[in-house]
Amino acid sequence: MSLPFKHALVALDQSDASDLIVDSLSSFKQFGTLKFTLFTSVSVSYPGSLSSKKREDLENKLNIYKLHLETDGFEVHTEVRSVINAYTPAQILEAAHECNADYIIIANRGYNKFRELLLGSTATELLQRCDLPVYLMKLSVSDESEMSERRLTAMRAGRKSLERILLPTDFSTTSDRAFEVVKEFGAKAEKIDILHVQATGRSGMNDPKMLENFDRTDTERLRELQSDLESVTNAEVSIKVRYGAAVNQILEHAESSDSTLIVMGSQGRGYVEDIFMGGVCHQVVRKSPIPVLTIPARRAESN
Repeated sequence: MSLPFKHALVALDQSDASDLIVDSLSSFKQFGTLKFTLFTSVSVSYPGSLSSKKREDLENKLNIYKLHLETDGFEVHTEVRSVINAYTPAQILEAAHECNADYIIIANRGYNKFRELLLGSTATELLQRCDLPVYLMKLSVSDESEMSERRLTAMRAGRKSLERILLPTDFSTTSDRAFEVVKEFGAKAEKIDILHVQATGRSGMNDPKMLENFDRTDTERLRELQSDLESVTNAEVSIKVRYGAAVNQILEHAESSDSTLIVMGSQGRGYVEDIFMGGVCHQVVRKSPIPVLTIPARRAESN
């Protein structure tokens, strides 16, 4: 059974990044999203240290966003939460569960030539503990030498997310969950690429006979997934086996295929616990120039 995407909690820090996130939210109708909870977490040093004026300013900004989204037909709720020494990723996840959100939308900043800038590393840390799907929007920082002159922009338009989907798979139960999500979205896609990487470090990769067996078995698995998708979508569905470092192969394929969204499990079977679709997913999220939708393992299915 596929996961629902009707209600998203949107994590906003009310920086210039928040404006970009909110401007893109109307495109999430393509995911079947009908409702947003706009959430801001504030860490305070002691009770009452968030002034009523500051709270009012934060709430007013969320209400402006709310009015904008309501004109697009969404149901919108807002929350500003202040907690002593708050750990923001934990607050985001807790709020998502309390409001019964189906998934979380958050932004992280990509690379520029100076350094990698993550949105306070909140997005990466959220993934390490999150048991809900997470849509990570990719933002880019311009390269002006003066910090005051730098500008933040969305790297890809969210409205095109479902046009060309890339699904990396290691055939784990978590990858199967990601596949079911892609099946649900498939009717809106033009192209779906299913990718398996014969990853460096896998036992037997240096043995030609074992590698031949891997290829034969895995290609047959890919063909079964391809056939399943083709039965429910008119999208062009392709399959591919690549070789080498998993992160590099996924990102190179995304670039060469003009992918608009990567959908992947956030923990997989691995060759060492959590080193493939777990560790690989986190690295793809950090380095990908396009949005990534992560699908977590069920607790009982974690390998």
